[in-house]
Parts: sequence; C-alpha cells; structure tokens
Amino acid sequence: MSGNIKLKDQIYENILNEIIDGNYRQNDIITERELIEKHGVSKSPVREALVELCNEKILESRPRMGYQICPISIKEISDIVEMRVVLETAALEKTFVQLKDSQIELLKKDVLEATKIHSEKKIARYWKSNISFHLLLCSFCGNDKICEAVERALKFSSRSAVQYYFSSSVHRNETTAQRHILLIEALERRNLEEAKEVLKDDIMDLKREIVEGIIA
Repeated sequence: MSGNIKLKDQIYENILNEIIDGNYRQNDIITERELIEKHGVSKSPVREALVELCNEKILESRPRMGYQICPISIKEISDIVEMRVVLETAALEKTFVQLKDSQIELLKKDVLEATKIHSEKKIARYWKSNISFHLLLCSFCGNDKICEAVERALKFSSRSAVQYYFSSSVHRNETTAQRHILLIEALERRNLEEAKEVLKDDIMDLKREIVEGIIA
C-alpha cells in the first residue's frame, strides 16, 4: 500500500507539472487509459491521483469522457492574489526583525539563477523560478503553516499564468527578477515599508497582466 501511495504522489506531481508547463491547456481532457499507458502503472494509483486533483479543483470528472482541466476565473485569480499579499507581507514583517545578511545573500543567489531562466523566455520555467524566490523569502519567517499556504497559492498562480499566457497577446518585458532585485535592495537598506510595497507590486503583477491580456 505504501508503494501505491508513493506512486500516486508521483503521478499527481507529473500531471500537475504537465499543467503548469502548459502541456495540458484549460478544458483539455485527460483519460485514465492515457495516463496508465504513459506511466506504465496500474489503474489504482492513477485513479487516486486523479481523485486528489479533482478534490483540489484542478481537474473535473467528466463521465464517459475523462477528466477535464478546470479553467480559472478572474475572480479566483483576484482572490488568490489578495491572499498572497496578506500572507507574504505578514511573513516579511515577521522575517524583518530577525533578517540576516546571509539570508539576503541566498536571495541574491536565487535571483542570479533566475535571470538565466528568464532569458529563455519559457513561461513554465519563469514561474518555477518565481515560486523558488517567494518560498525562500517566506521560509525566513519560520512559520511552516504560512509557507505551506503560500506554496499552494503560488502553484495556483502559476497555473493561472500559464492558462492566460497562451491566450493573451500581452506579455510584459519587465521581468519578475527585476522586482526581486529591488526587493533585495530595500531589504539591504533595512527599509521594511519599501520592501513591502515592492513585494505587493510583484504579487499584483499577475492580475494586471491577465486583465490587460483579456482587454487586448
């Protein structure tokens, strides 16, 4: 049974990554048979993974068809952006009183790696680097529950970005890495209010880009 659970988790992550990478688009249908053949496994772990994805409203079961990739609404994006602003700025405030130079150096290293990824202009890799930076920053607050909630919100944000990226003609030239650099500079100056404003602007950019893309 433990082997099945582990296999289920692997299949779950593989499906989720395929969605984040844009290999599955909104409203696409995935079938059990397709996944069984792709992963070379039995029906049980595939079905368990699909049920979990349905419970998280990433997929929706379509009888006699398969499992459909759930579209994400503007309202859902607005809600998740608002939640991220509240959680991440609170985590930053908690971090600020104990922030170490060594932690700032870790953020700089993360941004340096991200600039290499951004130059490739691949939306999925771009978002994976964005998630990495925000989770690293959040981890400094020392609250595991906040970090878990932020991680879930970031994964949702990345799915939102990918969904609208392929249907939008508007893509910003400014990179997230540039705002991350501004955030690091504010932290180096020990300016909490400036750092919070940069962080909020970075988080809000997802909503702005999607709305502009729809209007365009």
